[in-house]
Amino acid sequence: MIQEAGNARARPGHGGQTGAVLPRPDEIAAAFGLGQPLGAPRPLANGDGPSATSVLATDRGRWVVKTGRLLGDWQCRHAHHAHRLEQAALAAGVPLPRPVEPPEPAVGAWHRFADGPEIVRVTPWAEGHDLRTADAADTSLPDAARWTGDVLGRIALLGLDAGTDLDDNSPVHPMTDWHAWVAEAETGGHAVARPARALLPVIDEATALILHALEERPRTVLVHGDTSRANILRTPAGYLLLDWDSVTAEVPWWETVSVAFRFATPFNGPMAEGDPRVVRPVIKGYLARGAPGGPAEVSAFAGLLRSQLASLAWCLWLSLGHRGAGPAQRAFGLRFVASAAEHLPRVLASLERWTALLR
Repeated sequence: MIQEAGNARARPGHGGQTGAVLPRPDEIAAAFGLGQPLGAPRPLANGDGPSATSVLATDRGRWVVKTGRLLGDWQCRHAHHAHRLEQAALAAGVPLPRPVEPPEPAVGAWHRFADGPEIVRVTPWAEGHDLRTADAADTSLPDAARWTGDVLGRIALLGLDAGTDLDDNSPVHPMTDWHAWVAEAETGGHAVARPARALLPVIDEATALILHALEERPRTVLVHGDTSRANILRTPAGYLLLDWDSVTAEVPWWETVSVAFRFATPFNGPMAEGDPRVVRPVIKGYLARGAPGGPAEVSAFAGLLRSQLASLAWCLWLSLGHRGAGPAQRAFGLRFVASAAEHLPRVLASLERWTALLR
């Protein structure tokens, strides 16, 4: 039973980060007061990507343990904002696993071990299954989509402001950067060079759309940032929204549209589908909560494209060996970029037609 999910939009240093060193199980258990470990942690699957999450069994129960590595002060700021939103969502009754309070030194919901870069967060294990294996014919999927829209609306109505701290979470990179990265891939003979080069016209088009939408300076609030079928757990008591480590500042309507069109796919990767059986329930659930809507036009997809380009840039860096990426991370980055080269052109070509599903 897998309850921790892949994160194509991974925040460096959290889920999907590179180079983390897992402290010993007894150190983790002692720090968080989890009891006596009953064996080694069991890694949780993360799709086809590297995983930094495991299950630790102790004499007091089972726990989801997530490891990371701090790479800079910006990650500390991000972790504190993620903790703010997670705690506010809990207080508002949003169904999610309550993190175990970290001992000092703490960075948001994370404990920092021995003043080093290694960080760990813990949540109680919840029995259930995520929605990655569900398909469009699954009659429960529209119900899950409605629930998801409602939760997105509840989070949006919290209205938490991030100030300028998270402005760089999903930056809109200039095309000069993209050309430089592709040139680096080609000069180095990297396998990612061909799909990355093929993506440049699509990236240019998507960047122009995003920048045009941002000219209106729409208000952003803190959002979950990685809501997908992979991060929704179906339990006997209902659904839970997992993995709050990708919190970001986004226009809530854009975030909802992004989730709705990715809900027909297992992960928040480069794929998106205009399946009315899931798109419409997400949108209706969100608006029924009274959350702020937006125009039913192509600009509504700016959040989807910005998220995809941010993930694409990160995975391109990984494939080139940046950010301390090892072989597994480099292979994952290459797969993501290759998948984007296959799917992102189709997504761009579909946006005008997909606006009908927003009305």
